[in-house]
Amino acid sequence: MQGLSAATAAVTGAELAWATVLGESIAHIAWLPSGGLLLAGTADGELCAFQLDAEWKFRVQAHRQGITRVSPSPAGDCIATTGEDGGLLLWQAENGERLQTLARDQGWAEHLAWSPDGRILAGVAGSRIYLRDADGKISEWDGHPGNVTALAWAPKGSRLASATNKGVYLWNPRSWQPTRVLSFPGAAVSLAWSHDGHALAAGTQDGFLHIRLQLPGATPRQLSMSGYPGKVSSLSWHPKQLRIASCGGSDLVLWDLDAEKGDRRATPLRRHNHTLTTLAYAPNGGLLASADRNGRLCIWSADHRVAFEMELGSEITALAWQPGGHGLAVGSIDGVVRLFNLGDKH
Repeated sequence: MQGLSAATAAVTGAELAWATVLGESIAHIAWLPSGGLLLAGTADGELCAFQLDAEWKFRVQAHRQGITRVSPSPAGDCIATTGEDGGLLLWQAENGERLQTLARDQGWAEHLAWSPDGRILAGVAGSRIYLRDADGKISEWDGHPGNVTALAWAPKGSRLASATNKGVYLWNPRSWQPTRVLSFPGAAVSLAWSHDGHALAAGTQDGFLHIRLQLPGATPRQLSMSGYPGKVSSLSWHPKQLRIASCGGSDLVLWDLDAEKGDRRATPLRRHNHTLTTLAYAPNGGLLASADRNGRLCIWSADHRVAFEMELGSEITALAWQPGGHGLAVGSIDGVVRLFNLGDKH
């Protein structure tokens, strides 16, 4: 393995545990639920698994072209991937052996979502949703008016949300009949549920953030927020509060919502000078990570101050907090994967 750093180095209150070069741009990274294995998908189709000491668990050529998404099951026994080759595949987490092919050569496959109980895997290729049940049976649905651009399960698994041009649909797993619940003129590029399932947010290509709010027994409300200079490509809900972090330019914008009144309050956080590429709340919400096209990584504290920052020298393409919040994995366009240790600062 080609490494950049084997030793730890204190960096403004955090530690760089290790960094390694995979050779191609890092498209997506994710952790197994146990937090003991870090997964990375590359632009040349490799699926790589690292142990906490940076040693390989396995490294396989998963797709003929670039990987677009990596998603481990909630039980941590298997890993789903999608790729530019139109493949939707399932892998053994223990050794990287292929378990099942859900789809192959279906244009561009990009989105994956496991139900919270792990019984259903939903994946997207073009306008078609593929569903794999607990017995490995695969079914398909192809009724969207255009390509599916995002996918997300509600926290309790009662509904699956899918985004497309001009709207967001909700699916009931019992009937798989969709209902459109958000309507807007632009194309959605991001989708995320709040921790309690009361809010569903969609970011659009034309710089809007749309949120559907619904308390039990109440009439749904749709909130629409504008002012983003670019597409709202990344969203992250606070894991305990009705607060969402969003980006559609160089500013990180937090929205605090009042579900009963339908009110919202914006708090812009300014530290980046270039367009943000990704952001993510730590598992307990104490820290928020943001990254941009010029390679700046910032970690924000609960009082909205920068607790840590570093210039990595290359566009950051992926972030993933270790379950438990003790580590933050960072992938970049130059093919480097880094692991930062934050100790009890999470």
